[in-house]
Amino acid sequence: MGVDLASALLTDRSAPWSGTLAGAFLLAGNGLYSFLLSRRTRPAVLVRAARIESGVVVALPILAVLVRGEPSDVLRYGVLIGVVGAAAVLPRSIEITAVAIWAVLALVGADLIAIGFDAERLDGRLLSRWVMEGGIVATLGAIGGYLHSTRESTSERLRAAVEGLERAKAEWEVAFDGLHEMVFISDPEGRVLRANRAFAKVLGARPHELASRRLPELMAGHPDRWWSTTGDGIVEIEDAIFDTLFEVTSTRIGDRIIRVARDVGEQRRLYARLVQADKLAAVGVLASGVAHEINNPTAFVTSNLTELKRYVAAYDAALAELSQVGLSAGQAERVRALLGRSDVSFARREASNAIAESLQGMERIRQIVANLRSLARRDQSGEPAAPVELGEVVQAVVRTASSELRTASARVDLRGPVWVLGHRGELVDVVLNLVVNAVQARDESRPNAISIELFREHQSAVIRVSDSGKGIVPSHLKRLFEPFFTTKAPGEGTGLGLSLARKIILAHGGSIDVSSELGVGTTFTVRLPLMEEAKTGTGGRRDGGSGQGG
Repeated sequence: MGVDLASALLTDRSAPWSGTLAGAFLLAGNGLYSFLLSRRTRPAVLVRAARIESGVVVALPILAVLVRGEPSDVLRYGVLIGVVGAAAVLPRSIEITAVAIWAVLALVGADLIAIGFDAERLDGRLLSRWVMEGGIVATLGAIGGYLHSTRESTSERLRAAVEGLERAKAEWEVAFDGLHEMVFISDPEGRVLRANRAFAKVLGARPHELASRRLPELMAGHPDRWWSTTGDGIVEIEDAIFDTLFEVTSTRIGDRIIRVARDVGEQRRLYARLVQADKLAAVGVLASGVAHEINNPTAFVTSNLTELKRYVAAYDAALAELSQVGLSAGQAERVRALLGRSDVSFARREASNAIAESLQGMERIRQIVANLRSLARRDQSGEPAAPVELGEVVQAVVRTASSELRTASARVDLRGPVWVLGHRGELVDVVLNLVVNAVQARDESRPNAISIELFREHQSAVIRVSDSGKGIVPSHLKRLFEPFFTTKAPGEGTGLGLSLARKIILAHGGSIDVSSELGVGTTFTVRLPLMEEAKTGTGGRRDGGSGQGG
């Protein structure tokens, strides 16, 4: 249009003001469209404006004929701008096709208006121009439609790729934050770029609060091996602040260092406890074998002592009879001198007592052997349950741990015979474990008073073991019955005792409760269902009572 205007002015023709105004109108429309884009107007409004502008631009040939009567005016080729603009802006291919058809109709219509719709004025030049211009418009429309369809498919693929990327990113972030291992990514200078929730939790922060902070600053006081490794590798870090052992795997990718820290301290401790438990199991088997082997010499020593007691009594009777014979024979002085000898009088006085004490010692050995064999038989799940008198169970435990209980001034209160249905060996294990724990709970600064009680409570048999020891930390109470959990020093416990005790009690249909207060002591209460006969008072042993021991 500018060229047409300059040509008209130089050749003294009248200026094509109508074309100039049309061009100004189109420039104003484009300016308005750009303004709407800059204001982030809704896409529906922009598309509607583009449709109107395309329709007006394509209609320029008709406008040129109506205003200036010139079918060959430069405005005629505004259709090309309309078709190209429609291909660039309109969202659907069908709309581009409609604009192209409208452009061809506008070109033909402009020429028909110029010749007054007179068929006689149609000539080959006009027809050839229609064919040429129609071909150009159709080509532009086809290219625009192809580009538009390509853009649509590309946009669809891009949209799907972005959605897949966003979904993968969300899944990765959830998995990253859900890991129990601590994962943190840093640059070579030790500045944190990203960290998961597990790492932030141990530092008492949120993941986003760690970003851009340096590891030496975040982990001040921790071993510098946390951040000193700048390449690929695996290091084990014993961290005194975290009070555990970590296995840290470092992987370098470009200028990023990815570290994954796994707490292996508990795993190592569990392994050590399993080894200790296996040793204890072997000791149990060994104890059972030793107890069996001790039984044989114990039996014949006891038998010989019993016979010796009878022999001493016979010799004592014979000596008394000989003394009478000596007195009758007038040998009173010699008899008195003989019986008055220190070695003879000592032998007559102490022999019976020595034999009696030896028999008591052998009985004690027999009881210890029986208790060892009972304790060694831990797994009785395949055997049928039998009536068990809990008083006898408690007494067996008291005899086994008598020296420790004497030191602790233990009080034992057994109220009547209490019968339950179960496995004696397992119940001995339970009571012994509770008693040993009570003994080991002593506080060195004060005496440890232990109480062992057995009584009936409604339809249950109750065993209560109390101590006045250190007490249990509240945070440890909820983990007390977990396998391998222990607060004892390494080598002093496996953490299996209370776990197995609870398992045994539950298998017997009972329950175990614990209450504790720091500095006051701990009480374990075991409840087991009474035998049906014992509930009604028609069964069980009748010769029981209460006992005191220590």
